[in-house]
Amino acid sequence: MRLSDLLGQEVVTEGGEHLGRVRDVRLVQDGPLLGTWGAAFRVDALIVGRGAVLARLGLTRDTPSEPDLLQRPFGPFRRRRPVPVPWDRVVEVGDVIRVTDDPTRRSPGG
Repeated sequence: MRLSDLLGQEVVTEGGEHLGRVRDVRLVQDGPLLGTWGAAFRVDALIVGRGAVLARLGLTRDTPSEPDLLQRPFGPFRRRRPVPVPWDRVVEVGDVIRVTDDPTRRSPGG
């Protein structure tokens, strides 16, 4: 599977609730060693929702030291928090990505 297969896909729960689209993917480099390259990467979580770009820029943090210059133009967008969906909640990747309804219940393979 390629990351391009995940990005932009709609994410829904098994019960049919629409969570949003995959805007980013969180990777962890803790897989098996690949020669001189180092450890392999694995998908840790899907970042779902419109706030993913602001999260990458660090603008979704509530920090008092954030300059007012940034608070005004990005203020309305900061309310859109991206939702990390752990990879082990993914049940199926197809036309849409299906995840478990209950965050404490893991997928059968996870």
